[in-house]
Amino acid sequence: MKIATRQWLRMEMGMVGGVCFFLLVFMLALPGFAQAQEKYPAKSINFVIGYPAGGTTDICARPLVNAASKILGQPVIVVNKPGGGSAVAVALLKTEKPDGYTIGILPSGAVLSQHMRKVPYDSAQDFTPIMQYAVYLYGLVVQSDSPWKTFKEFIDYAKANPGKIRYATAGAGTPQHLVMERLAIEDKIKWTHVPFDGGGPATTALLGGHVEAISQTTEWKKHVESGRLRLLAVYGEKRMIDFPNAPTLLELGYKITAPSLISIIGPKGLPPQVVDTLHGAFKKAMDDPDFIKAGNQMDQPLLYRGPQDLEKHLVQMNQEVGTLIQNLGLRKE
Repeated sequence: MKIATRQWLRMEMGMVGGVCFFLLVFMLALPGFAQAQEKYPAKSINFVIGYPAGGTTDICARPLVNAASKILGQPVIVVNKPGGGSAVAVALLKTEKPDGYTIGILPSGAVLSQHMRKVPYDSAQDFTPIMQYAVYLYGLVVQSDSPWKTFKEFIDYAKANPGKIRYATAGAGTPQHLVMERLAIEDKIKWTHVPFDGGGPATTALLGGHVEAISQTTEWKKHVESGRLRLLAVYGEKRMIDFPNAPTLLELGYKITAPSLISIIGPKGLPPQVVDTLHGAFKKAMDDPDFIKAGNQMDQPLLYRGPQDLEKHLVQMNQEVGTLIQNLGLRKE
């Protein structure tokens, strides 16, 4: 009887062991569980920016990335993938493996793009929010030797001379493009949009006389300060600190502001512990003096949102700009 009992116990233990073994194999096959078994990060991380090197987004992001790299203990490598107002980079990021080794920037331009034209992603559904760290400031800029001293003079000329004004932006579907489209509708203006892959090339085009104006983030700042370019108006709710003489569109009688967002995201399905690690590192990196200095130099104000708040903000932002673009009839199929 005792022998039979021992044999039965051995069989039961063997079955339990087998079940545990298969459970362990199954759990190891799960992406999140396997990720949890190794220290993260165990290797370098790619950080995708959808604009060229040397633009406002790139200049301000690099010191933040460098500071986060030191905190994480692994290199964080900036990868510039310009095109489509950052929509190209965001679309590529969607297809990356959700292991925390490829993350990148989601700017407001990529959010607006999905409502203005067909893109292969949904910024509110297809990604893992990590953190917002700043907002953009925008303005309308012309050459300093142009005949337009004020925004009203520029608009009056554009009205009286259909098709004569060519303006450049960092891409179709960006907030600065949306502002110009709204102005065109409101004032019945016909002008030509010339999209570039970033604000740097757009500014160069204005400096070279290839366009009459740029509607753009602050790549133009040093050229306005040097006197080569002239800032006619800004698109925020308040005037810019460094350019107090440039009025807002709101002050000029337009109910127009530019949506603004600079955030960090990863592919959908990032494990929570990876999000926590990345969020902690980049939040701490916001205190880095070089990052703060770059933001001040480029007039890119800091604005922090954590993962949960950013997720809610992206849903709200998509609802608001989606409704606006639909009502204005600006979607281009």
